[in-house]
Amino acid sequence: MKKILALTVAMAMGQMLALSAHAQAIGTDDKAAARAERKKEGSEAARGPQMGEGQPIPEAKPKTSAQQRSAARSSRRAVGAEAAKGPQLGEGDPIPHAEPKVSGADRSSARKARRTAAAQANKSGQIKSKGETSY
Repeated sequence: MKKILALTVAMAMGQMLALSAHAQAIGTDDKAAARAERKKEGSEAARGPQMGEGQPIPEAKPKTSAQQRSAARSSRRAVGAEAAKGPQLGEGDPIPHAEPKVSGADRSSARKARRTAAAQANKSGQIKSKGETSY
């Protein structure tokens, strides 16, 4: 088991050393010349269109005449005027209609009627107790 682990570590270290040795520039002791070469390549690359830019110069569109613009505007105006006459989204009625007031006597009589009906249903056995199922 230790041999397999040692072999794996040795292979990984060998690859790391090989990659680092391969990445070093051989024979370019003149740093100024290498820098000038990179600068030249960078300036040439910056002149052209960049990645994701698309066409930097848009194509020219034909100009529309005043008559074409007014015809398009009048058709849009008719549609817009028709849409503005109807109800708009989210408009609704800003002032809700008030419900008619119910007098206190009417409320108490309705409450008494509900209570008597519930009491009669309970006495006749229609309303089951909590432990029994009512349905």
